[in-house]
Amino acid sequence: MSKLVLIDGHALAYRAYFALQTANLATSHGEPTHAVYGFCLMLLNVLQDEQPEYLAVTFDVGETFRHRKYPPYKATRDKAPEDMHHQIERIKQVIAAFGLPVVTADGFEADDVLGTLARQAEARDIETLIVTGDRDTFQLITPLTKVLISGRRFSDREVYDVARVAEKYGGLTPPQLVEMKGLVGDKSDNIPGVKGIGEKTAIKLLKQYETLEGIYAHLDEVPARFRSKLEAERDIAFLSRDLGRIVTDAPVKLDLPACRLADYDRQAVRHIFQELEFRSLMNRLPPATEQAQQLSMFPSDTPPTKTVIVRDTAALRALVGALRQAPLVAFDVETTSTDPMQAELVGLSLAVQEGEGYYLPVGHASGQQLAWATVRDALAPLMTDPSRPKTAHNASYDINVLKGVGLPVAGLQWDTMIAEWLINPSAEVGLKPVAFRRLGIEMTDIQELIGSGAKQTTMDQVPIERAAPYAAADADVTLRLTALQAPELDKLGLRRLFDQVEMPLVPVIVAMERAGIKLDTAYLEDMAKKLRARLGELEATINAYLPEPININSTQQLSQALFEYLKLPTAGLKKTKSGHYSTSARVLASLKGKHPIITHILEHRELRKLLGTYVEALPKLVNPRTGRLHTSFNQAGTVTGRLSSSNPNLQNIPMRTELGRQVRRAFVAQRGWRLVSADYSQVELRVLAHLCQDPAMIDAFRRGMDIHATTAAAVYGVDIQAVTPEQRSFAKRVNFGLIYGMSSYRLAQETGMPRAEADKFVRDYFARFPGVQKYLEQTKRQAAEQGYVETLMGRRRYFPALSKQARGRTNAMQRAAAEREAINMPVQGTAADIMKVAMRRVYDALQAQGLRARMLLQVHDELVLEVPQAQVEQVVTLLRREMSEAYELSVPLQVDVKIGRDWYTMETV
Repeated sequence: MSKLVLIDGHALAYRAYFALQTANLATSHGEPTHAVYGFCLMLLNVLQDEQPEYLAVTFDVGETFRHRKYPPYKATRDKAPEDMHHQIERIKQVIAAFGLPVVTADGFEADDVLGTLARQAEARDIETLIVTGDRDTFQLITPLTKVLISGRRFSDREVYDVARVAEKYGGLTPPQLVEMKGLVGDKSDNIPGVKGIGEKTAIKLLKQYETLEGIYAHLDEVPARFRSKLEAERDIAFLSRDLGRIVTDAPVKLDLPACRLADYDRQAVRHIFQELEFRSLMNRLPPATEQAQQLSMFPSDTPPTKTVIVRDTAALRALVGALRQAPLVAFDVETTSTDPMQAELVGLSLAVQEGEGYYLPVGHASGQQLAWATVRDALAPLMTDPSRPKTAHNASYDINVLKGVGLPVAGLQWDTMIAEWLINPSAEVGLKPVAFRRLGIEMTDIQELIGSGAKQTTMDQVPIERAAPYAAADADVTLRLTALQAPELDKLGLRRLFDQVEMPLVPVIVAMERAGIKLDTAYLEDMAKKLRARLGELEATINAYLPEPININSTQQLSQALFEYLKLPTAGLKKTKSGHYSTSARVLASLKGKHPIITHILEHRELRKLLGTYVEALPKLVNPRTGRLHTSFNQAGTVTGRLSSSNPNLQNIPMRTELGRQVRRAFVAQRGWRLVSADYSQVELRVLAHLCQDPAMIDAFRRGMDIHATTAAAVYGVDIQAVTPEQRSFAKRVNFGLIYGMSSYRLAQETGMPRAEADKFVRDYFARFPGVQKYLEQTKRQAAEQGYVETLMGRRRYFPALSKQARGRTNAMQRAAAEREAINMPVQGTAADIMKVAMRRVYDALQAQGLRARMLLQVHDELVLEVPQAQVEQVVTLLRREMSEAYELSVPLQVDVKIGRDWYTMETV
């Protein structure tokens, strides 16, 4: 039997809009796309799952006969969100690209067109599936017509047929749903119904009397409490039914040839998906025939990469000749692991001209290939030559791997990942999404080569002939992107930041990643034993309050124990999907003091996290080859410019509690060496002083005064010597809070002080430091007017949520959050830029003086080095000089230095 799919375009778009709104889906330029994405996702799912022969889409086209019959019809609906109109237009572009017909009828709703087309299809013995977000269409269901609707989560899909309707609505048939609407009405459409008649009553009456006519014919049999309501609103009941009934004879005709899902213009769909940045949906597209691609209105202007496999000495000599003539070389490695310190080299790809890539297999399990030593010796004169420019994507990884196999790379001029991140720090910067967004190229995903799940293998097991095109494309695309990005960096004024801050940092990061840090595993083993013992004690204490032991790690069992057995207060608490009250950290914190068990549970959670995340986990990550712990630093990991750390994240070692801080005791220097920590003191507040040019704040820093005590003295109106520790602490929270856009309301919430007192404190603060208030207001205004803010070195962050165009699609909470981020970005971003400049200065100075000291970690405003005992004094002097002179502010940069055998027991020098 042939199958026709009818899509209610408006209903599905609105359902997607609100279901996916919190996902904040948008392009890298800020265009909202959540409704378009949801529509496309459902369309592709239906095409894949249902394999229909025919498909058409319907839309509403303004006022209908229902409005004329009952002017209040749909009058209570909110005005469509401002960005919804644009997304509907985008959806129509997608529909056009797929070559799908759009069927509408003036004066009729999309539902009426759906109903009419479905009945015409039935007359031709064609099975119909209606895809919608509106349950009104359930009345159209017959043995030949079904309805597919999204579930509670948009990705869930459920098909309703006659049996499912009966199950859902107490045994009613689809036509009886119209009769029920006459009784119950529909709030969303402002259909009144009979006041006082609910769904349960309506179902009971309709099961007994079938229709409205049947109910009114037997009105004397209806219970008295409903009879009077039905009598009083007879006309309303029949009007409501008429308004709710879907018309099946609208002036439209089912044109099956036009609805036939034949060939479509895949390039046209690819073109719009590229604009919308829907790379994840590309592999869901149905294939198109070669003829359809030839007739495409959007021919591909990006030819595939021509792949040359280099596996003999003659081909290697030819490649070396091409490299010698190349003005720029792109390179990329294929390995067995994403961890550069664990990875085995499988192959190397190179590109010297767009459209062509070379692949040198050296570590595949089978197939003809050259020995790595042969390749390395041939390429070394070129790859190690700093005068020969090179480009890569995420270059630190490739350089790290190649250095590990004896081929140090010099002359790195460009990193396409870093360049793309500077151009738009909120966008995905992996090579695949960048290639799709910039070039429209659908690159093969790594999972297509190595598989996934139980079938996953490693690149060395992939045949050379399959791996080569994948690898060669990586180098080729990197070369193409370099040419595109260079003029854009210049246009945005980001070239200096790229050339002088980011690119010089790449070799520093490689050196830090390769250095690693020594871990005292014996200390962690001992700590683990103590933590396990304490956890056992806590579990016994907690269970002593309960009638029977529970698994404290089970949120459901814990919820039952707290709220059902111990009867702790639940006012204001929400239940989870499982039907139990939440036991989140926020909930537990709110219950402090309500019962002694809470303190023990909180301690249990802290110790369990400490044990699992750090104390037990870190020793397992020690590299067996080096005996040290190696983290990966990501230059493009944050929107503010800060470095991030992963595998493991060593920037997140706990500092809030004494027990958490003791984890740092496990990070030690090797024998005969010391750890040296150099920390910028209050660098963000110093940056703020420079940005706002507030005289009082600048004066305090220049005189070397305690800025928090100075703030407290000014606001409380006391001498600085009389400031109490509590007053200083409070002023410190305000100083740092303002950098993050904290309001007086939030200040009151976090400190527990009365709102009026918090308001007064902030007013007094701004009266003493008016430059700060001016900076805050100016930065918010700048973000709204030009759409971005900048650091002192020109790093940008964009804020599309604050633009005029976004006002219809963002609420006050979202705008307030964006304003806080805008206020913070120039401060935190400038501090990050200063740290990066300092890292390179320290790196160069250590090399220039021939010192053996090495940088190991960068954590927020702190650098951690490992230094031979005999060179400590020299390195301390070097650190203070290079870091304090990294950037000239209106106030001095102060560097605090500590020394110790481990990262915890360090002493200030």
